[in-house]
Amino acid sequence: MTRISPNVTLSEQVADQLRRRIADGEFPVGSLIPTEAELTHELGVSRNSVREALRSLVHVGLLGARAGYGTFVLATSEVAPTLARRLDHERAVDVAEVRLLLEREAARLAAIRRTPEQLQRLQGAAAERIAQLGGPGYEDADIEFHHLLLEASGNALLAELYRGVGGNEQALLATRSAADAAVADGPSAIDDAHDAIVEAVAAGDPVAAEAAATHAVRLVNEKQGILLPATPASDRTGSDR
Repeated sequence: MTRISPNVTLSEQVADQLRRRIADGEFPVGSLIPTEAELTHELGVSRNSVREALRSLVHVGLLGARAGYGTFVLATSEVAPTLARRLDHERAVDVAEVRLLLEREAARLAAIRRTPEQLQRLQGAAAERIAQLGGPGYEDADIEFHHLLLEASGNALLAELYRGVGGNEQALLATRSAADAAVADGPSAIDDAHDAIVEAVAAGDPVAAEAAATHAVRLVNEKQGILLPATPASDRTGSDR
């Protein structure tokens, strides 16, 4: 490990090195980074320099900190945090359109690029979504499903952009009541659409995967009261159902 040089502000060097290590995948999203004491020893700088560097990365949204837990990675670059800060200033329909573009492209690429292991994990996540309907673990299961779909796309920047526009967390707010009702009524049309995504990815059919993802996102948008212009992919999906 390269030790810190005194030619530039020490805290800036520490922050830059942590940025690189996060971008290179050494510390994935959600993982804890080394403690202040560990970084101080590893990099050969003062604890104050490490603390200042960590604060700067928390400020830009790369890291999060929780008392009693530690400092953890929120994003692999500043792209997602920067986009996230803009969400409150954009029209809901504009954000929904961007999410639609990202999710259907992720599904299309996943159908082309997914590995057998990624497919197995995606199928397991889809099954877990259904198992958790109406339960406290449903939201986590749905977030994990979309995380795995983006991972299977093989495009890290696409995944970062998706997180930046809120991922599927906002969609969960709109569909929470539907998920609760599904306990008695069984899986909803949204759940069926998720299953269709998995089937298309498993079949290696990028056209069907894109159409299924488009249909799923549109169903969620309707729950939120957002109606987007029709596209050929969504028209095909709607006519097939």
